[in-house]
Amino acid sequence: MRWGWRSWSGYKKHMTPTDNRSKVQQRILEAAQADPRILGCIDYGSSSEGRGDEWSDLDIALFIQDSELELFEKNWKQWASQFGDLYLAYIGGIGHPWVVYQAAPLPLRVDFVFFPASNLDKILEWPCSPTSVEAMVLYDDTGGQIRSRVSRLVGQSLTPESLAQAFEQVGGDFWYYLLRTHTKLLRGEHWAARHDFNFIITGNLLALLRIECGAVSRWRGASASAGIEKVLSAGRLEQLNRCIPGPTETDLKSALLRAASLGSEVSENIAQKHSLDWPASLAKKVLETLG
Repeated sequence: MRWGWRSWSGYKKHMTPTDNRSKVQQRILEAAQADPRILGCIDYGSSSEGRGDEWSDLDIALFIQDSELELFEKNWKQWASQFGDLYLAYIGGIGHPWVVYQAAPLPLRVDFVFFPASNLDKILEWPCSPTSVEAMVLYDDTGGQIRSRVSRLVGQSLTPESLAQAFEQVGGDFWYYLLRTHTKLLRGEHWAARHDFNFIITGNLLALLRIECGAVSRWRGASASAGIEKVLSAGRLEQLNRCIPGPTETDLKSALLRAASLGSEVSENIAQKHSLDWPASLAKKVLETLG
């Protein structure tokens, strides 16, 4: 049996990305309200925090009756197909059902996640800071239990619980992976080294830059790269851009050295400003090794 089934073919014509997102969200909400298995529907993404724009995806969490959850998850693709023509429907790398709907001018991405209704306290663990309960809770058929929990997230701080611990962790990862990436280059594993540089070293360097300039308001809720261009000084952004590696092995080695130099300078500034320790001796050794 199909709950709340409708056909929405043809909805894409003459629509802006924002129109597409809001209309698909409304159809999901209507289907949830018509489906007795679904006890709650939550927007846990950027829109609920007032950060959404025309290019944002949808992030939808559903709370399902425990006795119905297994079957719902088994048939989730069929359920999701009622909201538009699907380009893609699969379980993403983080374990959530992800879909892409046909839409113009750009396909619409939707990240679903399903929880048992008995686990409403899961909401309290989310690194979300909605502008209001209404912005986040689309539907609550739990007697207000979902709304009550979401109210505790409204306006919550997403800064690091401990700046010292955050600095130790990202700084440690930065220097550790610089050494590991260097050893990959010594082995001739150039693509492995490039992967680590692009996805690990650069990510931790961005986090260090955020700590240095104090742009940590969404530390627990977003990637360090999100909006980094808007918070760095022109000088720091220029230094960061020089860390982008070119296509050759020599280019990558040069980028490693520039990233290490920038990371050392930033770490020293953070340590002095906040009276924190950092692995200065290791940094010196890494710079000597890379140079």
